[in-house]
Amino acid sequence: MAYSTITDLTHWIDAQELVRLCTTDSDATIESQSVTSVAAEAIESADALIDSYLLGRWPELRGYSPVPDEINRISATFAVYNLYLRRRAVSDDWRSIYEDCMAKLEAASRGDHSLGLDDAGSVASHTDRSYRTDAEEEDRVYTEDRLKKL
Repeated sequence: MAYSTITDLTHWIDAQELVRLCTTDSDATIESQSVTSVAAEAIESADALIDSYLLGRWPELRGYSPVPDEINRISATFAVYNLYLRRRAVSDDWRSIYEDCMAKLEAASRGDHSLGLDDAGSVASHTDRSYRTDAEEEDRVYTEDRLKKL
């Protein structure tokens, strides 16, 4: 089972851009074989990279259903990056996003980052994540519980 799908890629780029990155066929759509096969290859490559970092720590990772959210995001991000790389059109923004995801994988493989999983490999049931706005007037911190109430 792949960590992401072609639909997940469209959370990062729009469908027209995805089609453009996958094929030169001007009549192609996101459902076209030429698009789905290239996108699947990009996802497969992304997932192989993720596996090279994480399967040593979490051997059962490939069997998780649903895929942990952060791993899904990293897979989709890497797949989009692979498609841009295929066209030799990687922007500085995409390179930075790729490097950030690589740093997360490296930290996770060392045991310094959970990727939403506990040490046993189960999806963590509770996180202590908080979210900070970029408001200049006052520093606001929102926990997940507080966000749910909003």
